Amino acid sequence: MESNPEFLKLLESAREYMEKHGFSYTSVSAYMRTWRSIYVFALSKGIDVYSAELAEKYMKEKYDISIGDNCIEDIAYTPYITQKIRALRALTDFKLTGFVNKEKRGELINWPYDYKIPCENYIKHFKSRGYKDSTVRSHELALYRFISFLDTKNITLEKLRAEHIYEYFKTMTMFSKSHLAEVRCILIHALHEFYENGNCLEDLSKYVPMVRYYSKAKVDKVWTEEEISKMLDCIDTANPVGKRDYAIMLIAANLGIRSSDIITLTMDNFDWRNNEIQFVQYKTNEPITLPISKQIGLAIIDYWKNGRPDTVAKEIFVQHTLPFQKLSSSLVYYIFNKYYNASGVTTQHTRRHGLHSLRHSLASRLLEKDTPVNIIGNILGHVNSNSASYYIRIDIDKLRQCSLEVPDYE
Repeated sequence: MESNPEFLKLLESAREYMEKHGFSYTSVSAYMRTWRSIYVFALSKGIDVYSAELAEKYMKEKYDISIGDNCIEDIAYTPYITQKIRALRALTDFKLTGFVNKEKRGELINWPYDYKIPCENYIKHFKSRGYKDSTVRSHELALYRFISFLDTKNITLEKLRAEHIYEYFKTMTMFSKSHLAEVRCILIHALHEFYENGNCLEDLSKYVPMVRYYSKAKVDKVWTEEEISKMLDCIDTANPVGKRDYAIMLIAANLGIRSSDIITLTMDNFDWRNNEIQFVQYKTNEPITLPISKQIGLAIIDYWKNGRPDTVAKEIFVQHTLPFQKLSSSLVYYIFNKYYNASGVTTQHTRRHGLHSLRHSLASRLLEKDTPVNIIGNILGHVNSNSASYYIRIDIDKLRQCSLEVPDYE
């Protein structure tokens, strides 16, 4: 297997850039491990040049994951996979733009001097509109990447033109369409505000390229009653972990609660006298009340009394290894896959997995029972009634397959 000097030179240059610009030794070492791995992968495929397409091929073949996504079914990747994706995005960035973007959540953004005041004012104004810190951070990182690109090209906001925006989007081929659509919206808002504040000579928001992405088109997420029953039946409820996983799967399948909410449930959320569960949703920050069936109630109590380890954690569902802290969203995703794989259920390779798919299945069964769309939206905790309307688009033949018993809802 012959070496590729040009490829190796790219890796070395990127490493030197990171060291020069204050990346930690740990980050540089972790990135280099991934870069060396894709280098070996490229040699095995007879590929001489690094590209975003090579990075996508590497992640697909080795991990069955798209480099453009940040999660599966709204569940974050494990730290290991996240690091792989960040390393490959960084290498693609460096080849296309000459810089490596920092993506750490808690790290303070150091805006280039010429852009500092306009960008800080925009983020401050955006935050004042009441958005969650995580949403503000997403906007900040997306804008920082764009600004870093301009800075490496010595393009100030006063000199910014439409062709520079087009050139920037050409550097983002490794991102998914959903991410590109998000970045597009962020830049439209930012560029429009820059113009209104006198930072740009014209309103360049109209030149941000169109991204043809239809988020409501992903409808192949429905499991039949038989498939869900097979997954539940293969859970060993005689052991503590099985008791926990069974309760989680029941809640997701019959109440459609998001994973981010399941992992934060406490006993205080349950009104046992009225057989209800009440909590404030993490995603929407809106309160919701849902009925709990006898089956769900017994499963939760069984885990609480006979399976849950002794821990100071207030959450119901915890890890069963020290220090017995609350579950992570990524672990919940793999809990689903564990029983999906064990159940013997076979499906198309492109079909979505994860607890979120059980949420879609519940919506589909309710729709089949002629439940009004606005009621489905209430059950799923949607703030926007239009969010529930897209379940109507699911193929009617799939709906006829779904008849799992669900709790009444008033």
